[in-house]
Amino acid sequence: MSTRAGARNLAFVFPGQGSQRPAMGRELSRCGDEARALIDRAEELSGVPVGELMTRADAATLADPEIAQLTIFVWSSVLAAELATTGLRPDVVAGHSLGEYPALVEAGCLSWESALALVARRGRAMAEAARRQPGAMAAIAGLSLEQVTNLCRQFSNKRNGAVLVVANLNAPRQAVISGTSEQVDEAAEAARSAGAFRVKRLPVGGAYHSPLMAEAERELAPLVAAADLRPPRVPFVSSVTGSVVDDIERYRRVLATQITRPVRWADTVERLGRLGATTFVEVGPGRVLSGLGRNMLRTAEHLAGTEALGTLVAAGQQL
Repeated sequence: MSTRAGARNLAFVFPGQGSQRPAMGRELSRCGDEARALIDRAEELSGVPVGELMTRADAATLADPEIAQLTIFVWSSVLAAELATTGLRPDVVAGHSLGEYPALVEAGCLSWESALALVARRGRAMAEAARRQPGAMAAIAGLSLEQVTNLCRQFSNKRNGAVLVVANLNAPRQAVISGTSEQVDEAAEAARSAGAFRVKRLPVGGAYHSPLMAEAERELAPLVAAADLRPPRVPFVSSVTGSVVDDIERYRRVLATQITRPVRWADTVERLGRLGATTFVEVGPGRVLSGLGRNMLRTAEHLAGTEALGTLVAAGQQL
């Protein structure tokens, strides 16, 4: 991996839905006019008041997939643009679920306008699928993947429509389950009894990365098939496979099925470390990925959101 910023090898990691929070747009006041102009451009192209939503919307409004995904994508795009103006460019990129779209832009695989259109359609399709087939997600910390997988098998039953799967493999002992609400609640209680030290329902509007999103996936598939995807200019690690994308057409098929497949974030972080990343910048609102990264790669530096601007520049990371 080449070094683009001083002695550190930079990994830009982009978070997914669930990282949104009220008033997150105010943090972008630290960014310049050129970067923040993306907000106006997003509003023009999408017809959605993105800036107002990022600044004034409450948590319930932001939990709607259609709003959450668009606002997180734009927030991440603004910060990435501001980092670029300071001369900070990544040596490798990855994104958690939705985060793969701004990561694709950063890697040069997809134009920002195309990614914005796909994200808007993705959020709308997932919101509609969630209304048709309601579901939930919950994070479980402290159990092994085998234990969580067994819980999903215990409480799922295809014959009566009960769905429960492992949706995110976020860390060696941190996973997210997804499925019908009753099954998520039952498995959450069983996880506590089995010794999980933290079980938390996620602020999302549906059962993402589960079979309940199949209709949304079918709706998005032709758009992904038609998208102008180009080979990455910098290494890009897929969070679906946990491996470097070296065949963009093969990856297109991965992206088309992303909505129902599990996110392998633990494998993704491990691969980023093997590629030489020593500084991880979470290019989005929140600190979820930074927290996960600190638990897995303790020798690396993990920075979150707009804090990365001052920290990296002060440390002499400008070109």
